Amino acid sequence: MLKRIPLALLAGILAVSCAQKTTLTTGEKAQEYLEKFIEKYYPHVTPDESGIYILEDTPGTGKPWSEDSLYTYASITIRTLGGTVSSTQEEKTAQQLGTYVKGNYYGPRFLQTGENMSYAGLDGILRGMRMGGTRKALVPACLLTTSRYGTFKEYLNNSTQDSSLEYTVTLGGQVSDIEQMEKDSLARYVLRTFGEGIKPSPVKVGEEADGRFYFLTDSSGFVGTKKFPADTTIKINYTGRLLNGQVFDTTLEKAAKDAGIYNSSRSYTAANLTIGSNYTEIKMNDSSLIEGFSAGVSQMHWLGQKGIILFVSTLGYASTGSGQTIPPYSPLLFEVELL
Repeated sequence: MLKRIPLALLAGILAVSCAQKTTLTTGEKAQEYLEKFIEKYYPHVTPDESGIYILEDTPGTGKPWSEDSLYTYASITIRTLGGTVSSTQEEKTAQQLGTYVKGNYYGPRFLQTGENMSYAGLDGILRGMRMGGTRKALVPACLLTTSRYGTFKEYLNNSTQDSSLEYTVTLGGQVSDIEQMEKDSLARYVLRTFGEGIKPSPVKVGEEADGRFYFLTDSSGFVGTKKFPADTTIKINYTGRLLNGQVFDTTLEKAAKDAGIYNSSRSYTAANLTIGSNYTEIKMNDSSLIEGFSAGVSQMHWLGQKGIILFVSTLGYASTGSGQTIPPYSPLLFEVELL
């Protein structure tokens, strides 16, 4: 019969054993755990040259992903090693999880790749993919960094992340000039929606139009040009949409209900718009506005006037987007009425 080792003696043995081992970095500890996880659940999977573990790969039929194109259009779902979804851009997945919210944007979006922009592990997944393909891979914790190093050992030594993640990426496309892509999207939308003959407007009256901004209004029923003095406060109604028609904000209760984004705790009333000395100083309910919206309402001069304002993301929410409703690099449309 084996004798039980006293707890005090066992603790001493473990302490000596641990003291004899080299202290592991955070990255090395996470990698040690990941390798044990792989050994148990995916024993036949080995890391590729970047260090990621490709679990499933459905090849696309389009052009190969290139590191030379800065902007990648993709849909991404992220899970922990335990299978818990921590982030998804897939509507179906959100519905299955019970996290779906009407009014949130689901689907592929643009992201900027490369050093200081995207995780090294994500770039590793994209490398070798073709447009239309889907790839599922385990990304070591040390590769969840926007920094770039020459060797995997350097990633391990510099890592502060302690958890590896599972990524599922569907690749949609790539562009090098994101603003030109948005200008082209606006031009196609205007042609499709309003017909031929609609030209871009200048962001500021007197400047040259460059395709970033459109302002449409019917002023035939109004006489003269009434410019509101600075510090004048007027009331407006508005509805904001993505170019796919999805409403992300409105002051109109009916529009909110029709779009499925009605919030009973919110008061749907006209907003107070305070005119500034120039369009960049216009405020709504004492808050500053995005430039494209301000530029549009600054060109509205009559009470009762309605206008449609369209602009690229550099005049809106740019590379960050806004919450879960406006993805990065999104051109926007606003329908506005001065009351």
